[in-house]
Amino acid sequence: MNIGTTPMKTFSSFAFKLYLAALCLSAVKASAQTTSLSFSRIQPDTFGGSMSLSNAWGDYDMDGDLDLVVVFKTGDVRLYNNEFGGFINVGPDLGLPIDGKERRAVAWGDYDGDGYLDLYIGSNRQGNELFHNDRSQGFTEVTAEFQVGVPEVSTRQISWVDYDNNGTLDLFVANRVGANLLFSNNAGKFVEVGSELGIDDSRATVGACWFDYNQDGLLDLFLANQGTGKDALYRNNGKSFTDVAGQLGMEGGIRERGDGGVDCSIADFDNDGNLDLFVATYGINKLYRNTGNGAFTEVSNSMGITGDDHMVGASWGDYDNDGRVDLFVAGYHDNDGLRTPHDRLFQNLGEYFREWNLKKTALNGADHGVQWADFDADGDLDLSLTEGYNVAGRHPLVRNELSEDLRGASLSVSVSDHNGVMNRAGAEVRIFDQQGQLLGLRLVSTGDGYNSHSNLPVHLGLPNVDTVDIEVTFLTPSGRQAQHYRNIRIADYLGRSFVVNQQ
Repeated sequence: MNIGTTPMKTFSSFAFKLYLAALCLSAVKASAQTTSLSFSRIQPDTFGGSMSLSNAWGDYDMDGDLDLVVVFKTGDVRLYNNEFGGFINVGPDLGLPIDGKERRAVAWGDYDGDGYLDLYIGSNRQGNELFHNDRSQGFTEVTAEFQVGVPEVSTRQISWVDYDNNGTLDLFVANRVGANLLFSNNAGKFVEVGSELGIDDSRATVGACWFDYNQDGLLDLFLANQGTGKDALYRNNGKSFTDVAGQLGMEGGIRERGDGGVDCSIADFDNDGNLDLFVATYGINKLYRNTGNGAFTEVSNSMGITGDDHMVGASWGDYDNDGRVDLFVAGYHDNDGLRTPHDRLFQNLGEYFREWNLKKTALNGADHGVQWADFDADGDLDLSLTEGYNVAGRHPLVRNELSEDLRGASLSVSVSDHNGVMNRAGAEVRIFDQQGQLLGLRLVSTGDGYNSHSNLPVHLGLPNVDTVDIEVTFLTPSGRQAQHYRNIRIADYLGRSFVVNQQ
């Protein structure tokens, strides 16, 4: 199905809705063009099972491809090992639980710097868990040893970030019930410092995003708070945090009890070199454009990205490799207790977003988790989804089927520390053409997509260019430090990542 290229702004609002309704009947097997969708589900029997919530990508066995972990309300922790684009659940064989405990959040992070991704899992008031990756041979629970179980809270977003720039990953735990927690990683021992630093927010936090919004070299923290609690933006001052959401106009407005922020996701959607922020809500979504001077402007309405329903998980990704990052928002429609997926794909057209009608497509398969990743290393972004409210059960894995020429118009960049360990969440990757024009900015993920933190390379669509320059900005004790790489041929890295190690 080819929608065509007629600009949105030539239509009246009513006429445009009729236009989309008539043309967006199916988007599963479309011709692979930038103005169309072409996605198909793979291994539907494998990716079944009811009440899936959170999903995260990471190469747990260090074999060079991305594996997928999914957690369930029913207690399952499924780890899908990726072997040449085919998947098998190895979670039980590797010691991950299947015990009926309500697990709601999951995050990959190499907390001990041994080169293997460890796993932290959040639950609903039944105690969180930390699993050490025994060099891909199995997982050992070490929760009690590190005292990070916190059974009294209902955990949502988890993030592995280096908030103090000391080179080790700290653990942030956002809680729907209970105060938020920040565990500082000191020589492999975790100490809770959230209350000391002023970010022990007791509002109903569901989403959390870390990024250096003011470019001062320190990771700041945005919180999407549900219910009547306002959202927060905690500026990192080095030794403390200050909530500046009110003065920046980012508290989310007046809310009813059932409204509020649910998830957040970071991207430079307008390619101006500043990181912007999307907030999925029960209610009207928010899109905050970073104006580059430590301030934000809310632009969801003018960009056509408001929505108005139960929006839950959000993730940015350039699915069509046109150089502009697009946005998938997973959510549901509640009709007298019957909850059905109501997902949205907002295609970034530059001056505005086009919303695709996904109702009868392979992409309308989520109500919670959404994660973009190029799991088959073919140059385009695929999609993992979770559906928590469908008793029939599914958590679809959907392959992107762009044409070969479009798949080749992309670059994957993997960012690591001095020792080659991928623990630099919050680092920034900028790509420039040979004339010095910025083509795109990507953030090494600090968590998004509903209660998840993936560990994976960044992906940039790069149409109409063969050779680029790369700039990677690390956050260090001495501030922001950039590393530059010149004259990189995109074609040399199809099927693999350009690797950057911190110097």
